[in-house]
Amino acid sequence: MEPIVILGAGLAGLSAAHFLQRPWRLIEKSDRVGGLIKTEVIDGCYFDPTGHWLHLRDLEIKELVNTRWLPGQMVSIQRKAAIFSRGVFTRFPYQVNTHGLPPEVVAENLIGYVEAVYGEKGRALREREPRNFAEFILRHMGEGFAKNFMFPYNKKLWTVDPSELSAEWVGRFVPRPSLKEVVDGALGAGSDALGYNASFLYPREGGIESLARAMLAHLKGGELSVRTEPTAIDWKARQVTLSDGRSLGYSQLLSTMSLPGLVRLLAKGGSGVPDEVQAAAGRLRATTVTYVCVAARGKNPQPWHWIYLPEPEFQTYRIGSPSAVYEPLAPPDTSTFYVEYSHHGELSMAQAERYAVEDLVRSRMVHSADDVLFSQAREIPHAYVLYDDAYGPAKTEILRFLEHAGLLIAGRYGQWEYSSMEDAILAGRACARRLNG
Repeated sequence: MEPIVILGAGLAGLSAAHFLQRPWRLIEKSDRVGGLIKTEVIDGCYFDPTGHWLHLRDLEIKELVNTRWLPGQMVSIQRKAAIFSRGVFTRFPYQVNTHGLPPEVVAENLIGYVEAVYGEKGRALREREPRNFAEFILRHMGEGFAKNFMFPYNKKLWTVDPSELSAEWVGRFVPRPSLKEVVDGALGAGSDALGYNASFLYPREGGIESLARAMLAHLKGGELSVRTEPTAIDWKARQVTLSDGRSLGYSQLLSTMSLPGLVRLLAKGGSGVPDEVQAAAGRLRATTVTYVCVAARGKNPQPWHWIYLPEPEFQTYRIGSPSAVYEPLAPPDTSTFYVEYSHHGELSMAQAERYAVEDLVRSRMVHSADDVLFSQAREIPHAYVLYDDAYGPAKTEILRFLEHAGLLIAGRYGQWEYSSMEDAILAGRACARRLNG
């Protein structure tokens, strides 16, 4: 019997291979497993592709991480995140920590919240479901929070106005504050424990890639091919053509590669893809994120693990500091940062590296540009899927065809969604259980 072929050895692919009870073949185009769960070492500084912090809710996955994959290796960390706005740092989440901002900003946020959630002004939005992300923000936070943080920050992150996005993705990712939380935050008694990532786990050694390496070390029942990628898929013949010239038959196929990329491979196969499915794939959009790895002399001037920057004078939307999160990720007397930029190809690596130093100095995360030891840009394609008007119908069209073709998808890119590392592991497990029957 032909094996189950898994395209992509990120967390979803590794998880599927782990849970499968049938022979599998795992195909990975890069030189090692992990997908975006990779750690790069530059002059003794450890960098993940921006913040990869592990949040575990599922009991089985928690048990696997702590007793099989990385026993005794996970460090529990309490988040220290902030917003840098109006020249001051306030704790994250913004909506429950406005104390310290100019009084007129605090008042505008508080009054806007009360009007939206309790007043006549917000009644129309309260009587129906939000039509888009902008309405979600206005409904649950009000005009002040929208104007002073939520709208400008999210426009930087997603590259489009919040009114162009649905609220489908928000779930646990965007906290909805209560009146008490908003008032406490305005008075300086706010909590920084709100939100899904208030605490997280991180490997004691080797960066986040150690999780992918540990998962690989415990795999059995299949075969891994690296530096190999699919070039075409014939779904009727159940064959994948590979970059090394081989043709690989499969009993079932699970893809964790990008959903539009999967459609392109199917279109190149002998069985083809309907025009409307190809057109739907062309309507799926995502941002590109360029992140800049930066090291600077001296300890971190600020205590923050990461900061959000809503205002337009900063090109970046977020700056993170691996060395602030976990000191062993940088050599002694060295601070490290990743500075993130979201775009659609118009930002060059050189521009991003220049902006990164400027943004770090202006946000007071480093003392001076003279302290910077290096600034090296990296790129993440289709980093954030855009949940725009085209998203739902286009994805539905593609999923209908994949069901007909007998193909499964898993993971952040495979399912073309905004999700976490644990979500990818869970998606791989779900597909494996389905295939196990």
